[in-house]
Amino acid sequence: MKRYILSGLTLTLATLAIAPTAMASGGQTTLHDSAADLSGDGTVSIGELVRYNRAQRGS
Repeated sequence: MKRYILSGLTLTLATLAIAPTAMASGGQTTLHDSAADLSGDGTVSIGELVRYNRAQRGS
């Protein structure tokens, strides 16, 4: 009986830990999004992507 309660508690805590990560990943822009092309040269660099995502988060 104790094993089932501990297993259920572990599963619940794991689900609660993963949920914020899943919600946050929907707002990030990828390398294939032209909105992150800050220099306008047609390619999105890693630096541009980082700056764009930080600006979108407001940090």
